[in-house]
Amino acid sequence: MPPLITDLETIAAQAARQRDDTLAFGYYIDIMWDREGRADTELDALVDAIAASVTPHINCTSCANCCRSLPVGLIPDDIAPLADALHVPPKQVIARYVDHRAGPRWKEWATFAGSPCPMLAGSRCAVYAGRPQACRAYPALTPDFRWLIDDILRGVDRCPIIFNVIERLKVRLDWQRE
Repeated sequence: MPPLITDLETIAAQAARQRDDTLAFGYYIDIMWDREGRADTELDALVDAIAASVTPHINCTSCANCCRSLPVGLIPDDIAPLADALHVPPKQVIARYVDHRAGPRWKEWATFAGSPCPMLAGSRCAVYAGRPQACRAYPALTPDFRWLIDDILRGVDRCPIIFNVIERLKVRLDWQRE
């Protein structure tokens, strides 16, 4: 297995060098997996096993790169917990933090306005108990890894979990770009 890489600069540089290869790998997963007659559940189980060996070694609270660099999609059910965590009325959360114009672009109800996330305090979430569902799930690798591959690969250059899972998955599937 490739060594576990956690340094964000190294991840960004290596992901940039391997960009075309990783995109080709994503194509393989998306198209060729089905052509080979392999079950999506088989792929999900493999990804889950790899993620289980990677995730315990990544401290998301010391990284928080996703919070610094990715938009946070919000759904209506996220507003009440955010309001509770911030001790303000839901209307104030919507008025102060929600960017409704960006929502349709990201196919979500809305997004937090701006980046980094306005709830980020240092490398920790100031509203952790009330954080949005998108944050709770990130990085959502399964179920349906094959159908999520495009979204997952958007984070390969900034999330140590995604980067390491993809690199180890390439090895496990004996990926060699032709």
